[in-house]
Amino acid sequence: MLMDLYDPESFRSSGHRVVEALAAYLDSARAGEVPVLPLRAPLELAEQYQDSLPLDAAENAEAEVSRCLEQILSQSIHLHHPGYMGHQLPAILPLAALADLISSLLNNSAAVHEMAQAGTQIERQVVRWLCAAVGWDQDSDGILTSGGSLGNLTALLAARNHATQGSAWRQGLRDGPPLALLVSDQAHYSIARAAGILGLGQDAVIAIPTDSRFRVDVTALSDLYTQATQQGKKVMAVVGSAGTTATGAFDPLRAMGEFCREHGVWFHVDGSHGASALFSERYRSLTDGIELCSSLVWDMHKMLFLPGLITAVLFRRREDSYGAFSQEASYLFARRPEEASFDIGLRTLECTKRTMGFKLWFPLRVHGAKAIGQLVTQTFDLAHEFAALLKAQPDFELAAEPESNILCFRHVPAALRALENAPDRLDAHQLQVRQGVVASGKYFLVHTVLRNKVYLRTTIMNPRTTVEDLKGLIQAIRCD
Repeated sequence: MLMDLYDPESFRSSGHRVVEALAAYLDSARAGEVPVLPLRAPLELAEQYQDSLPLDAAENAEAEVSRCLEQILSQSIHLHHPGYMGHQLPAILPLAALADLISSLLNNSAAVHEMAQAGTQIERQVVRWLCAAVGWDQDSDGILTSGGSLGNLTALLAARNHATQGSAWRQGLRDGPPLALLVSDQAHYSIARAAGILGLGQDAVIAIPTDSRFRVDVTALSDLYTQATQQGKKVMAVVGSAGTTATGAFDPLRAMGEFCREHGVWFHVDGSHGASALFSERYRSLTDGIELCSSLVWDMHKMLFLPGLITAVLFRRREDSYGAFSQEASYLFARRPEEASFDIGLRTLECTKRTMGFKLWFPLRVHGAKAIGQLVTQTFDLAHEFAALLKAQPDFELAAEPESNILCFRHVPAALRALENAPDRLDAHQLQVRQGVVASGKYFLVHTVLRNKVYLRTTIMNPRTTVEDLKGLIQAIRCD
């Protein structure tokens, strides 16, 4: 019968089976008993996914659940493995995964209060907690959205509407001086993408040079601002980074914030990666001055160890949190002014919006912010210890001292250092090393390009990674 599809007992049975299998996966992954990445060529793996659409139910539902789960686990990258040091996705807190399950099963839409009473109230509470962590008063506010790219777009849309006093939302960019963005040359590509989407054009993005540690040069910021205004442009916003994607660098946020306050310019901080340092007693100072920003984007599916996607877009002034969007949908949203703030869809691009606040609210209620902050501290500490290990080796060089849990470096064996064509050979060597290390299944790292040189890049996203694992990675690089 069709209603058997909703049978609670079947759900309970399948649920037990899935949780037991995932718990076994956690055991094996954290012990390093499975490869970090069971690497397969895309075309080879695609051969397993050529079946036609299944029209009939499986003969044995429980066995099929187990087969599907085993297939997924055996072909996925294992972020809970201590050798995972690749992209900015964490070994998530298991409790957060259960919170995600609750959100999925209830399937409430947090855009409208009556469709997600608990979900919208929890989101509001989580936003208040985050604003307090930034150092803002009760006049601050914000929303949760689906990822840093959408978060940056939302914040810059508010900045655009602020700069044009709302006329751009109603009439487009017809009148007034051309708008410009002053952005670090290390900024995430979503900033330039947002400029294109907002109708500014990517030529409106003015790159601010960075120093030897890949942080914004404030003197250059001042010069470029003066140059832009002399050219008849209106600087819509200055964008700083709290933890850049490539190197994890923190811009001088206080100096940038004071500059923006002096010139009456919107100051946006992309804290997608590094804003979580606010939870760390040891590394909170990296965010000094972040409270001066007009808007902040903070990915919790990075350094707060939550499953994606959950991003906060926070505004120092509550009224600015309504500045990104301005439209009426009376069939959805509350008509009484005192209840309007409970309909989060007024301030976000999503119309159907997951109750993503569960994923942070649950772990904070159960584990507490101090414990999660200690995880942030531990991963940052490990990057610093790794840097010390590499600096003690004659055949490694750092791109810069790490500030967070991201470290970029090059392997420079003596044989290549002495060659006349070393620059090209060294770049090729980094790519070859990375390919060999990943193929071994013991470690996973990536590469990046910094000032026309290829670097190996590690992002320590698993607090269970140890110094011994880092020493093992050094040896694996040398043996490749």
